[in-house]
Amino acid sequence: MEGNLLLEQFSRYKKLELEASPFHFLLDANIELNPHQINAFCAAIQALKTGGIVLADEVGLGKTIEAGLVLKYVLESGAKRVLIALPASLRKQWELELEDKFGLQSVILDRLTVEKESSDWRKRLTDNKTVRIVLTSYDYSSKLMKRFPEVKWDFIIIDEAHNLRNVFHGTKRAKNLYEMSKGIPKILLTATPLQNSLTDLHGLVSFIDQRIFGSEKVFNKRYIEGQDYSDLKRELSPVLYRTLRKDVAKYMNFKKRTCKTVDFTLSQDEIELYQRVNDFLKRELLYSIPTSNRGLIILVIRKLLASSSFALIETFEILKNRLEKLYEGSKSANAQEGFDLFWSYVEDEIDESGFEETEDEDTIVQKQFIQAELDEVNIIIDVAKRIKTNAKVNALKTAIQIAFDYQFEQEIPQKVVIFTESKRTQKYIAAELRKTGFEDEDILLFNGDFDDTMTKEIYKAWQVKNFGKANYGRSVEYKHAIVDYFRHNAKILICTDAGSEGLNLQFCNTVINYDLPWNPMKIEQRIGRCHRYGQDHDVVAINLLNTQNAADQRVYDILSKKFELFEGVFGASDIALGALESGTSFEKMVLQIYQTCDTTAEFKKAFDKLDRKLNAKRDKKARELRSLLLTESSGAKEQALDTTKSDIARYLHDVEYWSAFDEPEVDGGLHYWKVDNWGEKVLGSHGILFIGAFCDSSKLLFPVLLLCDEKGAYIDFDEADLVPELEQIDDMDVRYFTPTESEMQLYQRVYDNLTTEMVKRYQEQSESIKAYNRRKIENWERIQMEQLIATYQDMNAEIEVLKEQERASDNFYEKIDIRKKITEKSKALEKLQESFHERGTGFKTEGEREIAEFEKQFDINPILLVNIVLKF
Repeated sequence: MEGNLLLEQFSRYKKLELEASPFHFLLDANIELNPHQINAFCAAIQALKTGGIVLADEVGLGKTIEAGLVLKYVLESGAKRVLIALPASLRKQWELELEDKFGLQSVILDRLTVEKESSDWRKRLTDNKTVRIVLTSYDYSSKLMKRFPEVKWDFIIIDEAHNLRNVFHGTKRAKNLYEMSKGIPKILLTATPLQNSLTDLHGLVSFIDQRIFGSEKVFNKRYIEGQDYSDLKRELSPVLYRTLRKDVAKYMNFKKRTCKTVDFTLSQDEIELYQRVNDFLKRELLYSIPTSNRGLIILVIRKLLASSSFALIETFEILKNRLEKLYEGSKSANAQEGFDLFWSYVEDEIDESGFEETEDEDTIVQKQFIQAELDEVNIIIDVAKRIKTNAKVNALKTAIQIAFDYQFEQEIPQKVVIFTESKRTQKYIAAELRKTGFEDEDILLFNGDFDDTMTKEIYKAWQVKNFGKANYGRSVEYKHAIVDYFRHNAKILICTDAGSEGLNLQFCNTVINYDLPWNPMKIEQRIGRCHRYGQDHDVVAINLLNTQNAADQRVYDILSKKFELFEGVFGASDIALGALESGTSFEKMVLQIYQTCDTTAEFKKAFDKLDRKLNAKRDKKARELRSLLLTESSGAKEQALDTTKSDIARYLHDVEYWSAFDEPEVDGGLHYWKVDNWGEKVLGSHGILFIGAFCDSSKLLFPVLLLCDEKGAYIDFDEADLVPELEQIDDMDVRYFTPTESEMQLYQRVYDNLTTEMVKRYQEQSESIKAYNRRKIENWERIQMEQLIATYQDMNAEIEVLKEQERASDNFYEKIDIRKKITEKSKALEKLQESFHERGTGFKTEGEREIAEFEKQFDINPILLVNIVLKF
């Protein structure tokens, strides 16, 4: 930028404003800029002042990005301790994304990690000189807060927050986290905030601030019985922000996804293996599987049964080892070697007391049962070892050929991602594909372990290629290396679900599910690796289907048709996903069917029932209730996104423009300058321009370019209009002058008026949030009175019931007893009624105190800092 004295002086304040802008966090984040994410981010940082917000964008719109931006803002504002509570299975993914996209280091904590070094962790968590971002499961989050009560948490993020919606009548983990996190600013992330009923919203919003809706009884009366939806929408507006995928289609070019299936039939040995394992898992008594975690382990074995016979061998070897130890007399707790394999597949939290169950004394009968079970396990292992190739792998080869033929026709790079749940199956697939002519460099395996020779070599080559570039940490860089190699070298990436977390593969358009998880969310995540923003081609999902298994066929139909996972532009239907408690809850429902049904008729009946259950939650009423989550119309949303896009463009332009100015040569003190001819030529009159900043004591609030006519009257010109005109001023025309006494008096009067104007402008900026807080507190006062009235009505109803009982009773002594209860309750009712006025006054006083306390944060010591007075 060519030198300009006046703009150079103004740039001193403008650069500070740009640095303090929320948009500042977009500059060093490794993300694409999308207007809806910026809108959500801005809504969130505004809402944090009053407790927080629920960010409820549909699946695939980047809620993690929004949360990461808010997290950066909170840390920059001085936060030191951040707790992120989430499902255990998502901890690693969050750790990678925070590092990769935002350069933020975090730590995963669980009970074992903390208790191993409890005194060290106490020191680390209470050391306020360093920032600490902690990732932990829902269950352990409240335990951690209780374990170290002296740790002051500044901010909390709760991911997949719908899991905690039953906070007042559900699991203890939700209630515990609710109690421990009161008063801490937080954001909740969920694509499905409303799943079963409106009370879901009551639970989630209560995490933000329990005063918004009050008790569940009052909420139900207002919104479920009273159906006052317009008021509910108004209350939700400041604390729930939601964007639908159709809202952002204008900015994000979503490609379609289509589906193909390749059928296969099992060999005789595979049928025998399936039948034996199926019968084994249905046994009422199983010594090889600990009782408390039995459901989870059986689920894992069924996943591996659907994966490959090779994955199954390793599993049953572990069960065999346990049975042998139990037969020798070992306690259950000492017979758990190898069970880590199971936990690596589990998404729910494990019962850590699972191996500490009480057992009967060893008896001859018990040993006979163990031996019989051991015999069956040995037979299963023998049958599995007899199988040298799986029928499914031939279907896979067909699927790859279909994909490559289509890609060749469409002139798309020939690449496929194959997903499996098992590392053993992963290796088996690679070996089989190499036999059919694929070279070693064509096939890439990745499971997140970083321990095989090829992965290490790829990583070393990537390090050389990227020497001197930003260091993201080993695990993130490994993933970058794998993606880079797959993009430029390999044709086939065989990936486990654990390994795929954090991989962006939008340059590949085909996903093959070698085994199909029962968890719809997991399938959506798999396809979402390729079907994401930046994909240039329609995405094809190929599924391999065993046509002999009617149950498998039915599960596939539900996943495909009910959850809309494989077709369309937007992927998994939110309406359908909203019908689930969670992805793992659907897994458990399907597992229950597999475990309890034997005949085709039984399977049909059970799946029909599941179908009806899912349909009930997708009905018209459910859709109507979900429309409550859209707190602005489609047109208003589009306009808001357009405005944000313009704001981002203007901000980036401003950063580039003002960064070009050198540091001002003239100091920040008060200087009187004048310029001739400019005012008449540009503005048609003489006047005064004040250049500087409006501050709260020494803290800059915003820079100012304040234009006044020659009599000192303020003219409200936009900065955007003034800056181009100031560019026209030649530095040679600017000179110092000494104001006369009458000019000084004028400037002082103008200064006082301008200070008043700027105070007014500042107050206008904070008025909306003050108004919202006042309304929230006044609403809370009304809720408290409604609660009192509801209590009064309940007590009165109890008295009426007792009176009815007294009239109906023939027993003299019973009548006396009932009358005594009526007298006691009537006195309590009278006392409650007498306290109405006093309590109402108390609520009002408390509300006024809270409003005053809240508004204190907006009090300032206003100073209009003037650097240049320009006379023209």
